[in-house]
Amino acid sequence: MRIWVIVPTSHSSLHPVRWAVISLVVVPLVLLAATSIAAAAQAREVAQLFRNILRYTLFAEILLIVALALSGAVYERVSQARDLRLHPPGGRLVDVGGYKLHLYCTGEGNPTVIFEHGLDGSYLDWRLVQPEIARFTRACSYDRAGYGWSEPSPKPRVPGAMAEELHTLLNHAGEKGPFIIVAHSMGVFNAQMYARHYPAQVLALVLVDGSSPEEPLPFSWKAKLTLRLLEFTAPFGLPRWRKWCAGTNEAWQPLQAAVNCKAKVFRTHYQQWTAVPAAAAEIRELANSLTLPVVVISRDPSLARNSTAEQHWMELQKKLLALSPYSRQVIARGSGHGIPGQRPDVIVDIVRDLVKELPQARPQPSPRSLSPSASDGGARARREVELP
Repeated sequence: MRIWVIVPTSHSSLHPVRWAVISLVVVPLVLLAATSIAAAAQAREVAQLFRNILRYTLFAEILLIVALALSGAVYERVSQARDLRLHPPGGRLVDVGGYKLHLYCTGEGNPTVIFEHGLDGSYLDWRLVQPEIARFTRACSYDRAGYGWSEPSPKPRVPGAMAEELHTLLNHAGEKGPFIIVAHSMGVFNAQMYARHYPAQVLALVLVDGSSPEEPLPFSWKAKLTLRLLEFTAPFGLPRWRKWCAGTNEAWQPLQAAVNCKAKVFRTHYQQWTAVPAAAAEIRELANSLTLPVVVISRDPSLARNSTAEQHWMELQKKLLALSPYSRQVIARGSGHGIPGQRPDVIVDIVRDLVKELPQARPQPSPRSLSPSASDGGARARREVELP
């Protein structure tokens, strides 16, 4: 499971932050220990001297922390203003009932392709895919509530609520179906829920290395602490300054920082990660009753370091084929989990084929291309395709 937010690890230097924090903590502790030792040795004058130094040190540290916090707050406000000037939100903000979601649509044609990002991320996750698909049909990406340019939602971060929000967003924005929904990672939960709640609007699903409700995603204390740290320091500019929320692609870092270096993003990610068990429970309750084409695009298993874990992942990928009798699997050779960034061409080619094959209304699978073959007695038509 991909965690987009870049967090400090033992392998990444935190200098000068690390040494500043160590100094602020260690120096008072050393002075306190010296004071205690001197007092125990009945060296009253020495103990008083250390006590005075400790008092002045603590006072100076408080002043320093306040000064740094004020400077950081000014830096963050100036940076946000610059972001809005240099990187204004693409698309538009649409009211969905007291809060606004960001929708970015390009291209013309039918059907419209809707992109759903993973557990965390933003519409930028599709920046290499959407322009290519917009060449031959309409394509829309969006930020789920609390991510990117979208405002936080009061609703729980589970597929049922998020699918409803997406439906409201598209309806209020005037985007008419039918839709092909392309979802990555844990975004496939929302795609499945949308297809079941609004079946007349969905022509096909493209599940890009999608998560399974059988896959555990533990929310460790370290991850919780890290996200809370990022949330509480974001208003003071620390995550932005250290580029913990700007990604690793230098060309895109300014735009990614503008979209993701916000306290609400870290808060939303904490909430959504916490809701993963409830989200998985919702999906497990769904029946495999879809009658539309489902394409499962999976990462290249040959790239995995842990063959046992990868074998389990591929088994879960194949289980996604049970969602519909009209499903097939494609292996994105040379790509890991981040297929939208590593092999965008695979996604584009699949969507192009679907646009050519599918009717422009609620799908009635064609006996020629989408129905189970007569030779297998009505067994499900599934095939694995390897793209170069």
